[in-house]
Amino acid sequence: MTSWHAVEAARAVQELGSNEQGLSEEQATQRRAEIGPNLAKPERREGFLEELAESLREPLQLLLIAVAVLSAIFGELVDALAIAAIIVAVALTETITEQRSARAISALKRMSAPAARVRRSGTVHEVPAADLVPGDVIVIEAGDLVPSDARVLEAEELRVDESSLTGETVPVGKAPLPVTSDADLAERSSMVYAGTPVTRGEGTALVVETGPRTELGRLGRLVTDEREPATPLQQALSRLAKVVLVIALAASVLVPLVGLITGQEWRQMLLAGLTLAFATIPEELPILITVLLAVGGRQLAKRGALLRRLRAGETLGVVTTVVTDKTGTLTENRLRLAKIVGEEDDVLRVAMAAQPPHGRDPLEAELAAVAAERGIRVDEPVTASYPFDPVRKTAARLRGTELVVVGAPEEVITRCRNAEGRPAVVEQLSRDGLRVLAFARRSLHEPPTDRDDAERDLEFVGLAAFDDPLRTGADAAVAQLADAGVATIVVSGDHPATVAAIAVRAGLPTAPVLTGGAALGCLDDQHVTADLTNGTVIARATPEDKLRVVRLLQARGDVVAVTGDGVNDAPALAAADVGIAMGRRGSDLARQAADLVLTDDAYPTVAAAVAKGRNIGSQLRRAVAFYLGAKLALVTIMLVALALGHPVVFTPSTIVLLELFMDLGASVAFVAEPAAPGAMHRPPRPARSGFLAGGAGSAIVATGLALTTAVLLTYLYVAAHGTLGQARTAAVIAWLAGHALIAWSLRAQPSLSWQRNPAFPIWAAAALAVGVLVVITPLSVAFHLAPIDGHQLVATSIAVGAGVLITAVARIAMRLGTRL
Repeated sequence: MTSWHAVEAARAVQELGSNEQGLSEEQATQRRAEIGPNLAKPERREGFLEELAESLREPLQLLLIAVAVLSAIFGELVDALAIAAIIVAVALTETITEQRSARAISALKRMSAPAARVRRSGTVHEVPAADLVPGDVIVIEAGDLVPSDARVLEAEELRVDESSLTGETVPVGKAPLPVTSDADLAERSSMVYAGTPVTRGEGTALVVETGPRTELGRLGRLVTDEREPATPLQQALSRLAKVVLVIALAASVLVPLVGLITGQEWRQMLLAGLTLAFATIPEELPILITVLLAVGGRQLAKRGALLRRLRAGETLGVVTTVVTDKTGTLTENRLRLAKIVGEEDDVLRVAMAAQPPHGRDPLEAELAAVAAERGIRVDEPVTASYPFDPVRKTAARLRGTELVVVGAPEEVITRCRNAEGRPAVVEQLSRDGLRVLAFARRSLHEPPTDRDDAERDLEFVGLAAFDDPLRTGADAAVAQLADAGVATIVVSGDHPATVAAIAVRAGLPTAPVLTGGAALGCLDDQHVTADLTNGTVIARATPEDKLRVVRLLQARGDVVAVTGDGVNDAPALAAADVGIAMGRRGSDLARQAADLVLTDDAYPTVAAAVAKGRNIGSQLRRAVAFYLGAKLALVTIMLVALALGHPVVFTPSTIVLLELFMDLGASVAFVAEPAAPGAMHRPPRPARSGFLAGGAGSAIVATGLALTTAVLLTYLYVAAHGTLGQARTAAVIAWLAGHALIAWSLRAQPSLSWQRNPAFPIWAAAALAVGVLVVITPLSVAFHLAPIDGHQLVATSIAVGAGVLITAVARIAMRLGTRL
């Protein structure tokens, strides 16, 4: 690949077989046929069916497909159709929300310039940007979006905003002079890049790269080629599916076997085994988790964070490291005048005199606003002008007999005769993270012969320092994340001193400051990984550097969240465990590559999202642990009853009724719970510890034991003193009442006011109401139930009380209030 930025302009024109008049239409048509249109499209794209097939290959989905097929074979068509509906609903939901490649392509198209002015055979035409080919000469001016990567041929006050590619806050000047071949992207003043807006001036440029070969297209390929890692939830569910499959198969064989041994009729036992297998396999678990995450996603949206991938909601809770951009993320990306060194009005007057008559960049506009507030104006006409030169890093204007110069301090100071001690002042301002401009002047009695003659023997006037302020609450958010055990690493394309100063201002601890690009490329992975600690700064970073940092952290075992808003952030956003993009200022590509989009662009929302993610994860573990505990109780109750010679406790229709409250009702009640106290004052739960670790396994056992005690004692007692219908009725009531009360005991805050989460008391009351309705209405016939008397109801209440007591003791003994 040619380093076009280091090639002389005339040589670049020659190498591409072009000339100052541009290509002919015939040449352009021939080249377009050979290399294709100027469209930034990736090399690989997954279609809808591919994404759908990927969703259907997940272990739990494969398990459900097998269950649906077996149901159909055994004549249970209703069950088969219900399970198939669940499979399709889950697969379609995941496919629609995760078609990231197609969205990235559309984002790239929206970022590309729709039209371009091109010189063909000496005449300027406006053509679709897609028609450009290498060798075309394009004309650009303020307000344009650069349509392709191009080598600057002519420039008049030309400045381009490249912040979305490099992270540089200030628009950069462009000129035809080549730069060194190893210059970073931010320093390639001889190039303009596709998708960047021209903020001032005009010029011509030679198209050198189009389509996927542009910097924008290259970043698009990095995004679409990058596969997001499996979330901790997906990994945990894969392991859980294998365990549950073994248990379900064992239960479906063991229960009929026990029944046959105790003398039960073989047809009933075969049906009981099949029913129990379907009841044991958690076919509702994928849709249950989707509902849980969807509810959590709505809660995140109220806080200003939109989930684009539902599973990222749970992953947020186990994030260990946040890799954040600086410009537009930690800071506002709006430069403000922070300090003037020198006589302030004099500095402002020279600053105004140095400005061009038309078109101001952000720094000039800020100086003009401050000068206007003080009533400072400059009315002398410009008699000579030396535009900003990105190599000299100065601009000069002659007004009357006074020449005024503005530019980079290191360049202006070397041309002044009275600037002793100023370099030290500039160095201190730079260490404070400020952008500094220097101003000088000179009285001339006759016009200068050239620029070198003009910009010498200058009188130093002063400095203006500009600050890109921290976003409101950014420092508090960094502190909150640190308190929660989450490290923060700052990766930016900006200058090392600027990035390091912002990191300190944000409250990050002193840590290594690395320089990206070639310098970082010389370090091996082990060295870089060792330097990635809380507070590490990587400046002058390229998109590849940020992507490398994410991969190294993930290889170390970290769960990584990446924040950003620029095109240059998109590859890392796509590779991260959780990509977080700014919604208002963020580029389309960054938003489409991300998992979470902040609608308020507020960095504190990142900390709030992590806190909400922890709550989602905690409540999800409680809900699923309770759900699996109830499944365990169901198997145990039926197994023990059959072993003791009793008929099956629950008929298939009754199991459907019970699971209605066991699944969606309980899950919604749990996920609506507020965060547990102290959740953000503990380190994140180890992502690879397994879903049943950290108290979930204990909660499953406690729930199973408590619910088994409540229902089985009730069933056995009433069966001994009444009819089978009454025993089943008492078991249903015990299940519904015990189910609600045991779940209440597993809450993070059982004494929480009902007003803080109305879903829990409403669900509990509904469960009890359904139990009553099933018994006292004609529905009892459909469920093979019979009314019970007061004595049996008292016995049921005592058994339920025993189950709740077991849960309360287990909660204290196993510390379930905090471990989940």
